[in-house]
Amino acid sequence: MMDISVFQTILASMGEGLVFADQDDTIRFINAAAEKIRGIRAYKFLGRQLLDMHTPRARAPLSQLLIKLKKGELNHSTRTIRVKKKFFENTYYPIRNSSGVYTGTLMVSRDVTEKSQLKDENEKLRRQLLAGEGLAGMMGKSAAMKTVFKTILATAKLDSTMLITGESGTGKELVARALHELSTRKSGPMININCAALPENLLEAELFGYEKGSFTGAGQARSGKFEQADGGTLFLDEIGEMSLSAQTKLLRVLQEKKVQRIGGEKEIRINVRIVAATNRDLREEMEKGHFREDLFFRLNVIPVQLPPLRERREGILPLANLFLAKFSTAMHKPLKKMRKETIQALLRYPFPGNIRELENVLERAVALCQDGDLAPEDLPDEITRTAATLSQGAALMDEGLTVTMQHLEQQIVSDAIRRANGRKNEAAKLLKISRKTLWEKLKKWQET
Repeated sequence: MMDISVFQTILASMGEGLVFADQDDTIRFINAAAEKIRGIRAYKFLGRQLLDMHTPRARAPLSQLLIKLKKGELNHSTRTIRVKKKFFENTYYPIRNSSGVYTGTLMVSRDVTEKSQLKDENEKLRRQLLAGEGLAGMMGKSAAMKTVFKTILATAKLDSTMLITGESGTGKELVARALHELSTRKSGPMININCAALPENLLEAELFGYEKGSFTGAGQARSGKFEQADGGTLFLDEIGEMSLSAQTKLLRVLQEKKVQRIGGEKEIRINVRIVAATNRDLREEMEKGHFREDLFFRLNVIPVQLPPLRERREGILPLANLFLAKFSTAMHKPLKKMRKETIQALLRYPFPGNIRELENVLERAVALCQDGDLAPEDLPDEITRTAATLSQGAALMDEGLTVTMQHLEQQIVSDAIRRANGRKNEAAKLLKISRKTLWEKLKKWQET
């Protein structure tokens, strides 16, 4: 029979907090993990009652629980308690001997503070979403942006591959960052690589790594982005620019969860979540033979479509104010406000460069503005020209509409006078206006 000291050593070395109380609820054993998790010293509690380890508020329900465990009414029970701003998940198990006689209670403790905080953070994010405040640096109250936010919140905890599509500058990297920060992988690395920034041979070397001497210039072995992102997230930006050769290798990695360095024979197992992004229409690229269909369906497990800024104009002003505060702080300038004309100019501009262009515009404006609030002249010429053109167009439209309505009114009045055989009083009755009003209109038209 194994010596009891062996079991005590095993229990003492376990990572979960273990507390054992005998049939009289007297504490007989506390392991090192329980001391660390609960922030206590074992010698201060050994020989005391199990209830003494709990707050006065928790003692009454715990006492009832112990009675049920002793009677065999429960096989176990788990409760979450809060002690000094920390959350503990305590699971209580009745211990019985070979004859089924109750001999004590084992309490297993786990520190779930981080888990509880994450739950609170998610709830806060959901409230922000419902209030239309945005998420993780992204703003917008439009239906399209709320769909984006909901998708992020619903899928952040998953390991499913994501494909983010949208025009350049719409915030695809922000979505990837939010997915990582809200995931269970947030303590791991987030590695970014722009597939359009590197030629084919260098891209493959960056992604998969290489062994020493595998090609000219490979003076030493180097791990690739997949290995560097192990346990975290790999963001493949502009994946539509990837060569077919690299696509084939990427597909193999996605299927087998293994990577092989250039010039190497060893397969390295990886644990990475893939988030890809593109400003191209990958279905159109597939039809042209530029993108593998099987890779597309591997990537497009959960799609996220980011609308351009011109389709979510309600986000322009909040983003502009955010950038205004950011650059005022960075440039050590007093926080400025935007004039009404400046706001109107920003709201009228289509922003083909999307959020990135808006950010650049505000950085320039803060840098150029010397005194007072941001004026239209602090903005780039193309923005003020667009605003002026649209204003002139609106004015011409209003003027044209006024002339058309006036011409139509003259026709109606002339028709009424004709039907009344020139009698103004009868014409006024047909028009259901006073005689005085009719005379004023005729006089005005004669003068013009």
